[in-house]
Amino acid sequence: MLLTGKHEFKDLNNNTQDISEKKSGSRKRYYIIGIVSLWIVLLTIIGSIAIIIINRPNRSKVTAARITIPRGFNSSQIANKLAKAGIVGNAYTFRLYAIFNNIDNHFLPGKYRLSSNMSYQEIAKKLAAGPKKKLIKVVIPEGFTLKEINRRLAEKTGRSEASFVAATSGPEIYKYDFKYIPTGAKNLEGYLFPKTYQFDKTMGAKKIISRLLYQFQLETENLDWSLAEQKSLSRKDIVTIASLIEKEAKVPEERSLMAAVIYNRLALRMPLQIDATIQYVLPERKDRLTLADTKFPSPYNTYLNPGLPPGPIANPGLNSIKAALAPAPVDYLYYVLTSPDGHHTFTRNYADFLKAKRQAGN
Repeated sequence: MLLTGKHEFKDLNNNTQDISEKKSGSRKRYYIIGIVSLWIVLLTIIGSIAIIIINRPNRSKVTAARITIPRGFNSSQIANKLAKAGIVGNAYTFRLYAIFNNIDNHFLPGKYRLSSNMSYQEIAKKLAAGPKKKLIKVVIPEGFTLKEINRRLAEKTGRSEASFVAATSGPEIYKYDFKYIPTGAKNLEGYLFPKTYQFDKTMGAKKIISRLLYQFQLETENLDWSLAEQKSLSRKDIVTIASLIEKEAKVPEERSLMAAVIYNRLALRMPLQIDATIQYVLPERKDRLTLADTKFPSPYNTYLNPGLPPGPIANPGLNSIKAALAPAPVDYLYYVLTSPDGHHTFTRNYADFLKAKRQAGN
């Protein structure tokens, strides 16, 4: 029993020693962790202060420069270029700022206007946003023909008219991501949506035309096109009717009335006899058509040919397209311009039409 007691006493001493060693080891670990944590906090504070200091713009001597960042330049090359131009005081500290803020791989090539009184944050933000794009404003009026649009785009963008002609006619038109181009179409007449646009100066003819086509799709995709099916007409037919309305109507409230006249005449198989279809094919536009003009040989001449012309004669705006899809519920068959402000008189028969024409002095 005494032997057992001695062994138990020894074991108790050993256990006590082990516990003391463990406590001592734990204290050391906590001490090390504490020291490391303190250093991290201190380094963070020092780093933050350093960033604030290096981010402070140099206001003692302001240097402004136009900087070009070539494509493929990394942040180190960009920082060196900025330092050489006097925009930043030190290339290394600017790059350090960019890395610290996880923005060093987001700088974009291009031309920038920078100044030494800008902070690192301002410079980095500008470089990450990319160069300010030069935009060109182009107004495409409702009712412009394809020729007029191509000419306007060439004038405003500085690109050749031939490049726009090539982008809007021939087989190229079927390469656009645009679902409304009718089979057999020779050009994009009718589908270049009239609007005020802002184009990037670097955009080519095809990208610009693609933008106009996209706008047409955007503006018309939610319209109710069911009338086309009811009247056994195609979408191209509706756009063609809309273009006739656009060229004939002078005041907004008459669009749906003109649409009614067109549909009523088509139903009775009467020639549309719309002057705008002749103006479309004449070598030069005339203020007033002659009897000889009404006999001008062309499939677009709706005095000679029954039904609709082969395609749109202009690029209609949204209101004319809406009018073509919702004609007024009237039985008019004729209209004549009777007011200097663009108003027409609408009639149900030819005798009333002639009367209104005489009264207007036509």
